[in-house]
Amino acid sequence: MRGKVVWFILGVLVGSLFVVSAYPTNSSVHYSVPVVRKINNTVPVYYIGDNILEYFVKTIRVNPAQNVGIPHVLVVDGSYVKNNPQLRKLVKKELLSGIPVIVIGNPRVINGTFKGQFFAELVAGRGPEGKPIKRATVYGYVTYPSNGILVGREFVSIDSVPEAIKEAYSWAVRNLKPNAGTFKLGVEPLPSGAYWSYKSQLDFTTGDNWKPYGRLNVRTIYYRLMNDNSSKYDWYDVHVKQQSVPGKELGLSDWRTAEMHTWIDADYYNPDGFLSAYEPTTTSGTTTVGVSIGISAGEDGAQVSASQSWSYTIPDVRVYDKSDYSQELAKWVHGIAPDKAVGMTAYQIEPGATLRFPQWEDGAKVWREHYGVIYARPPSWWEPGWCWHYTDEYWVEFRISMG
Repeated sequence: MRGKVVWFILGVLVGSLFVVSAYPTNSSVHYSVPVVRKINNTVPVYYIGDNILEYFVKTIRVNPAQNVGIPHVLVVDGSYVKNNPQLRKLVKKELLSGIPVIVIGNPRVINGTFKGQFFAELVAGRGPEGKPIKRATVYGYVTYPSNGILVGREFVSIDSVPEAIKEAYSWAVRNLKPNAGTFKLGVEPLPSGAYWSYKSQLDFTTGDNWKPYGRLNVRTIYYRLMNDNSSKYDWYDVHVKQQSVPGKELGLSDWRTAEMHTWIDADYYNPDGFLSAYEPTTTSGTTTVGVSIGISAGEDGAQVSASQSWSYTIPDVRVYDKSDYSQELAKWVHGIAPDKAVGMTAYQIEPGATLRFPQWEDGAKVWREHYGVIYARPPSWWEPGWCWHYTDEYWVEFRISMG
């Protein structure tokens, strides 16, 4: 009798398993293949490549002989275009007419499009668990005329491909000019006297790549000194805008911002790179710090005087100046109180530097930039010692060139 009962129970269990497998519930979602949720793009997306269709609801394949004209976004598979001169020529035409171009994969297809072009390439980094970061997943680029010259703005993401493309598309739409696709570089009256002219902006995000610790965002702005009356040198101002959004602010975890690391190395690639000025220096007990950078006539080969100034708040923050003129290095560590509001919410720092390069060295105006964050979290109630936990520094580095 006992044997029959056992066999009956086994039969019921096997039957239950069959029913569960025959009629899958939410518990079976782990075995399904994830589906990419397409972007319902309101702006037309033209594309070059074979793997773009899955990301957008509305797309149009580019005909190299076609003159689109209307404002749109071009999405390019970098590996598809790399060895095709006709398609590379098309990408160049789109860029020069003000169309935002998003490149998946190889970013070099947009480098060298025009003389003096700004280009920031992600060259190194390290994320959570020591994961190396060697390249970005998606690049975006847009150009437009300003004060009679062509300037650019670049977007870089290391997020996973579907999310990075979504971020790049949103960035492209925000930067799409009404006359994109039709404008031509005209002659505009230039200001007289020395002035700092906007050159470009680097927009970078880690997206969700560093979850649950937080997100690093960069919106650094670059300027070139115009009418400097010098036949020997060119000067550039770097206005860093580096933001940490910790996991606590994102609702992902209790990780907070503990430190933000930044450096600009003028002679990393070019031994003639020169650090003319930088700020801020070390602070203690202040709530606001001022930054004033630029050049003065008679110093460092300058024939004119020109400066830029701004300030940013440092509540419960101490700035440590690690710079070294003998190394042509501007370097800062911002120590942030993780138990205060500044560590638990989004916080932005804005140090800056002025760099000088020989004018006659074509293509040699290049330097390296570093952006990093250290996160901290308080111990859980059951942990002995009641000690805070700190991560290693998570960071990225860019090779910045000015054509």
